Amino acid sequence: MADYAFGDSTIAAARLALLARTYADSSEAFLRDSVDFRPRLAADLGCGPGYSTHLLASVLGPIRTIGLDNSENFLAEARATATESVSFEHCDIAAGPFPHSPFDLMYCRFLLTHLRDPGSMIEFWIKQLRPLGALLMEEVESIESPIPELNAYLDLQQSVLSEQGNALYVGPQLGAMTSFNGVRQQANKVAFLNVPTARAARMFHMNLATIREREFVRDNYDASRIDELYRGLLAIADCESQGYAYPAVRWGLRQISLERSP
Repeated sequence: MADYAFGDSTIAAARLALLARTYADSSEAFLRDSVDFRPRLAADLGCGPGYSTHLLASVLGPIRTIGLDNSENFLAEARATATESVSFEHCDIAAGPFPHSPFDLMYCRFLLTHLRDPGSMIEFWIKQLRPLGALLMEEVESIESPIPELNAYLDLQQSVLSEQGNALYVGPQLGAMTSFNGVRQQANKVAFLNVPTARAARMFHMNLATIREREFVRDNYDASRIDELYRGLLAIADCESQGYAYPAVRWGLRQISLERSP
């Protein structure tokens, strides 16, 4: 699998916990709206510490739900939360092989932004589905904020991903992919979510703690400017405790549901 820009450290896992709380309601609505059957076997691609896996299991109630990830650090944390019907296994979801396939349903959230050639990845995943199986994906379409520090961070994140051949705003690219062989498109839409700026800044601050150490950032960005941005994001993240509220950050989420042909 391609290099995950935000790493799999303790702080990366904490950031994913915050992300899971932030997007739980919008993801739950997408899952409920997209699936009208109870999957026998469901897979959560790039499950990380397992938050999205448990969400998938609780919302759709598959007989068995498997979280798949390439990070042993994340899997160790996820396996501590395993249940009779929810388990976690090591898998390079960009190359396979996939344990226990074919699946009735596969789901991923904010994963294709870290993978090269999303179209080829989608075609690869569809082959892991049984006939009439579903592939559900959520990715970033847009992020809008009037706060300079947040926009400076987003520019940095986009540069880091671009250097790897990836895209932060992969949603429009996915939205334009209207046809795949042997697949019926069930949904292709953009949902909007307002995220408190303090929470967005907290997630960005956690990310920056990791990506500032990347060779690309050290070689191309002034360290003092990165320090300034790091402090600025932390100050914004702490703003609620100081009784100050910024305008919310508006996230556009591309949500796509595909069904494999009979």
